[in-house]
Amino acid sequence: MSVEMKQLFEPESKLFILLGLYVGALYAANLLGGKLMPIGIGDRGLSVSIMTFPFMFLITDIVGEVYGRKKAQQFVQVGLISLVILLIWQLFSVSIPGAVPNPWYETFNEAYGTIFTLSITFTIASIIAFIFGQYVDVYVYHIFKRIHKGKKIWLRNNISTITGQFVDTTLWVFIAFSPRLLAGDFTVVSLFSIVVLPYFIAKVIFAFFDTPLAYIGIWWLRRKKPQKTQN
Repeated sequence: MSVEMKQLFEPESKLFILLGLYVGALYAANLLGGKLMPIGIGDRGLSVSIMTFPFMFLITDIVGEVYGRKKAQQFVQVGLISLVILLIWQLFSVSIPGAVPNPWYETFNEAYGTIFTLSITFTIASIIAFIFGQYVDVYVYHIFKRIHKGKKIWLRNNISTITGQFVDTTLWVFIAFSPRLLAGDFTVVSLFSIVVLPYFIAKVIFAFFDTPLAYIGIWWLRRKKPQKTQN
């Protein structure tokens, strides 16, 4: 086994890998969420970012199972800081005037502003929804870990994820859609039934499918560094 491969079994390296995957998924959820996939209820579709959320909750569950609640909360704190930094860079990027070295950039700059101005709204909503949803997930996971005395990982993985996803989805939708809600395009009931419920159900389905990944991730994180063989 090469030195590089052995380093993947270092406990600190594993946590850095998971943290990188966690923050990467968090950024993807906020920057890529404007596109809709042609699946869902009717012709409304579902955001492409919907697949990243169960992945993030999965990672905090894996870390919390092996290293405890405080370490999982540290991941959430790093994620929150990264979202705030992302928001600052987005505000700077869309507010600074764009150069137009050739006519093509007129179209490009307009599209850039449209896409990333929308992402700013998503990010602001995400900062609030993320912190509540992720902390609820970590808290619920460790409640059931104590109740079952470390057994039934599959149960607490799904219960905590479903609970956290509900909080995250509900807060995000009502914050992100608040201008349209105030304008009368939606009522609280219609927004919940048309947007919150389908997104939440889809996230729950994805969360069920990632249960085997929780066991694999916990096994990998617990696995010790291979010992050197004696010649």
